[in-house]
Amino acid sequence: MLKIYKKVIRIDTSRPDPRLEPLAQVGSGSVPSKLTNLLTLPAMIAGAVVGVLAFSALFALLLIPVAIVGIKAWWMLRKLKNAPVDDQSLDAEYTVISDTSKKSNSDSA
Repeated sequence: MLKIYKKVIRIDTSRPDPRLEPLAQVGSGSVPSKLTNLLTLPAMIAGAVVGVLAFSALFALLLIPVAIVGIKAWWMLRKLKNAPVDDQSLDAEYTVISDTSKKSNSDSA
């Protein structure tokens, strides 16, 4: 558990072995300590919930425009694939020339 201590110390020079002694013991059942212990878990849960909601909102704000652009690109590609191809065909005349001399040589070998 997270505990925050605020200590005030004083040096007691009247003793034969001067030591640092805390002026007040925080955490020995005082009201601020109990209040802190009671509020820590709800504050952590609230922070997690707010974080999840903020992340979800940011994700949705980014996902919606990306989805719109993706659907628009897919729609345009689909229209291009299904579009009739007019005035783009090639018309030409051709003549088939067969080489009979090659054919007769390969048959005899």
